[in-house]
Amino acid sequence: MRDRLSPGRLRWLGLLGSALMAASAHLAGSATDRGPGWLLGVGLWLVGAGGLAAVWWRLRDVAAPGWLLSTGALWALPLLLAPPLGSSDVYAYACQGEIVGAGLDPYAVGPDALPCRWLESVAPSWRETPAPYGALWLVVEQFAAVVSLGSLPLAVTVLRLVAIAGTLLATAAGARLARHCGGNPARVVWLGAIGPLPLVHVVSGAHNDALLAGLVVLGLLAAVELRTVLGRLAVAGVAFGAAASVKATALVVVPFALAVVPWARTGRRRIAAGAVLAGATLGTILLLAGVTGHGFGFVRSWPATAGNVQWSSIPTGVGMAVGYGLRAVGRPEAFGSAVELARLAGLVALGVVLLVAWRRALRGGTGTAVSAAGVALLATALLGPVFYAWYALAGVAVLAATAPRGRLTTVLDAGSAGLVFLTLPDSLGLVTKTKVPGALLDVALVGWLLTRRAGRGPLGQTGRPRLLVGRSLGLVGRSRRLVGRTRVLLGRADAWRRRRYRAVVRQRRSPV
Repeated sequence: MRDRLSPGRLRWLGLLGSALMAASAHLAGSATDRGPGWLLGVGLWLVGAGGLAAVWWRLRDVAAPGWLLSTGALWALPLLLAPPLGSSDVYAYACQGEIVGAGLDPYAVGPDALPCRWLESVAPSWRETPAPYGALWLVVEQFAAVVSLGSLPLAVTVLRLVAIAGTLLATAAGARLARHCGGNPARVVWLGAIGPLPLVHVVSGAHNDALLAGLVVLGLLAAVELRTVLGRLAVAGVAFGAAASVKATALVVVPFALAVVPWARTGRRRIAAGAVLAGATLGTILLLAGVTGHGFGFVRSWPATAGNVQWSSIPTGVGMAVGYGLRAVGRPEAFGSAVELARLAGLVALGVVLLVAWRRALRGGTGTAVSAAGVALLATALLGPVFYAWYALAGVAVLAATAPRGRLTTVLDAGSAGLVFLTLPDSLGLVTKTKVPGALLDVALVGWLLTRRAGRGPLGQTGRPRLLVGRSLGLVGRSRRLVGRTRVLLGRADAWRRRRYRAVVRQRRSPV
């Protein structure tokens, strides 16, 4: 049995799963045209993705990074030759590149303004939507549109190669970063490069979050490994600025770079180091925005991306659940307000999470700081107004370089594999078909987290309710004893004061 499930045989079983997924892309990968083989394609997708995830899971103990990377390359081949899976965003990328090449403002118009030659392949929700990305990614999109010479498959291939390059950068930098964090380079490859999440949403889907992940991990590595403090902060700032010029969410990592530089942890040094890091980051953003001529128009197009109301975002799901309750009592018009208020509460919660993570990073070592940066990225994705599976790529890439233990490892690994099942091959989101149960699941999750947090002691250790009750009763008993002792001391002091008063009175009344 062990021989039949050896790593060598598992490698080929994984290739079979990848081939089934590629076949499903041909049968059920179009978001605009569902042919007669769509149902068969969905079945192949579920079997292939499930089989690949199972095979990948069994390879988690392999300690050879090179072998794992070559295995991932083998699994990627069928997906490179097939249409995109799980999302049609890559078509929107290509059309946005054509808009830039035509001299139009991608922050003011959508792909239908040209119109783009590949407009029919773009999801309807993106045809009128301006680009929400930074200046660096618009340059990549324009490059893909120009070199494709009007060929959509070639444009998709170029964008895929850029995404794969970002993942390889994250893998190479993450393997070196793992040595400073007590992590395992093989785990960096296994989790961040060849798992179902990067295979589906990087190799096949070509999402720009892969390039974001590579630049973020490179920035953290620079902050850890370069010789001089100034060099660490400057290079890290340049990397973070470039990442923010892809997506602005990369900025949440900037404060954590201070925590991985021991010189910059306390006092005035932290202020000086923060000024250098912020200057390098902001300077890079301004330079790219100015040189490319795109400026900061993406700020105007951000609200358009928040129009999707899906329970995959935890705050949005809670707001949906409240909205459904309001509908049930005859207040359907309050649904939108409930979602907006819940999203606002989610942003407040995100601020608290980021602050707590940063304080923990300052108190711990390099591994703790890098882990906190990864948690910050995942929290930013999950607590934002909208969440898609590929938003987790950057956080997973950072956490792959650390050494998590216990449940955190299992949740991270299983979650990164399970996220690919949120969408079907044609990018149809299953969250849109499970709104009510998904929203209730978010409420249950938040309730469980709050209950778990309430059960933590002063040192952050989880205590059982019985233990908490015992401690509370003990505290009450000690308080009562303290009050009793205080009363005794006050009584003795009052008796002594009375005796002294009587003695003085007797002395004054006695004859001289």
